[in-house]
Formats: sequence, C-alpha cells, structure tokens
Amino acid sequence: MGNGSMKSKRYKPTDTSVSASNGQAHKDLCGAFKNSSLDSLRARVEELEREGRRKDEELCAKEQMIRGLQEQLAKQIRVVSELSEELQNKCIQLNKLQDVLKSGAPAGLASRPPSVKVSGKSSPNLSVRIKETLNRRKGAKAGVSAEPTSSSLPKFSFEKARVPKDASVKKQLTDALNKNQYLKRLELQQIKDMVECMYECTYQQGEYVIKQGEPGNHLFVLADGKLEVFQQNKLLTSITVWTAFGELAILYNCTRTASVRAVNKVMTWALDREAFQNIMRRTAETRHEQYRNFLRRSDSRLSQREQSLKN
Repeated sequence: MGNGSMKSKRYKPTDTSVSASNGQAHKDLCGAFKNSSLDSLRARVEELEREGRRKDEELCAKEQMIRGLQEQLAKQIRVVSELSEELQNKCIQLNKLQDVLKSGAPAGLASRPPSVKVSGKSSPNLSVRIKETLNRRKGAKAGVSAEPTSSSLPKFSFEKARVPKDASVKKQLTDALNKNQYLKRLELQQIKDMVECMYECTYQQGEYVIKQGEPGNHLFVLADGKLEVFQQNKLLTSITVWTAFGELAILYNCTRTASVRAVNKVMTWALDREAFQNIMRRTAETRHEQYRNFLRRSDSRLSQREQSLKN
C-alpha cells in the first residue's frame, strides 16, 4: 500500500457464541411452553375434579331417589297384600253366609239396643213408645244369635262356667272377639261374659279343630300355633294368632262350612254353644228387667204428675 494505511478488520462472531445464544433462547422458549402447559393441565385437572364432584352429587341424589322409590314400592306391595288378604277373608265370609242362607237359617243381624235417655220433662207418650218398642222386640233374637234364648234352656250357672285367666289374656280375647265382624255387634257385657267362660283346648299337628259338614258346637280363638282352613280339600287361607273363628255355627246353629286343621301344635280358647246361648239369655233378661224398672219409674212419675195436676 502506498500511504502505508491499514484497513481494520471487522469482528465476526464465532460459531460457538452463536450456538450458545440460540440454545439459551430455545431453553427460554421451552420453559415458557412448559409453564403454560402446566397451568393448562392444572386448570383442566381442577375442572375435571369439579365435574367429578358434581357427578358424585348427582349420583347420590339419584341413589336417594331410588331408595325412596323402593320404600314407596314396598309400602304399596304391603298395601296390596293386605287388601288381597282382606278380599280373601271377605270371600270366605261370603261363602259362609251363602251356606247359611242355603240351609234356611235366618241371617238377620240385630244391632245393640239403643240407649234410652230420660229427661226431667217426660211426656205421657214416652211410656207408650217404650212399651211398643218392647212389644216389637218380643221373640226377637238376643244380640246376633239366631237361636232361641227362651227360659226353656237348662239351668245355667255362670259362676261355675267361669275359667280364671290373666288380665292380659282377657284383653287379647276381648280384642279378638271385637275384631270379628259378627261378634262385634254383641253388647259389651256379652263379650265380657263370653271371655270369662272360655277355656283352653289344645290340638296336635294334623288334628282337625273343625270338620266341614259336622255340627258346630264351639267358638274358638287361636292363642298359639298355626291353623289352615280348607273347603272341599282346597286350601283357602290360614288363621293368625288371636283370631276368632267358628262363630257362625253357634250363631246360626248350622253345620261347619269349612275344615280347620292344625299345622303344628296349637292352643285355642273355646266357648261352648250352651254357655253362649245362656249368656245371650242372661243379658237379655237383665236388659228387659232394666226396661221394666224404667217403665215402672216412668209410670210412677206420670201418676204423681197427674195427681198433682188434679190437685
């Protein structure tokens, strides 16, 4: 060179520095991407957890609904079962009444006699109305019994016929008689006297408590064990504990309309027809005596009033 000047050399970066710079940028980019991905994954996991909790709540609610529906279904099944049993019992009672009607026995049921209220201002017609009522009742059946209750029946000693029992047993027998659709029409005193006269009677497995077609002389209440009811060798139903049965035979003096057989050893409380009829007569005589005493007192009051009016 003529002037002796020198051109400066420009700095050129080495390949090593460029490579390092690019690697750092790549690392920074990867780190940012990873952080973004982690945040997105965390958000997604939280969303899925919330969705899982919501699904669990919905599942619990549906399970509770299913349990409620199952309980409701069980109740409806019990109601249907009770109604079916009641319908079956009604059919049995209907068959009994049809057999009674075929035998020609009277089927009228008399309700309990109405009570008579006495006020201080008795009219002269009261005595006449009561006498007419008594005349209409002459010859009528006492309670619901279709058999006669005249004084021609043999002498009956109520005290000798009584059988000692615990108070709890008396209550269960009373409830059983009052649940029967025929016996519940009896007077309270008649039910009480029947319970007093009932006695224990046991049967072994396979024995017949009642046989279809035979005369009926006893009313029963099942106290322990299981009984099955047959008609023409066809199983109709079973009898539960503390249930009264065999009542139509002593009420209407007809033959047994079905058979009752012991499934296992059973214990019953029984009442004879003789005791039943004498109880009907006893309460009827007591009631008539009460009516007569009432009429005497009424006639006496009327006579006194008429005498005072004349004076």
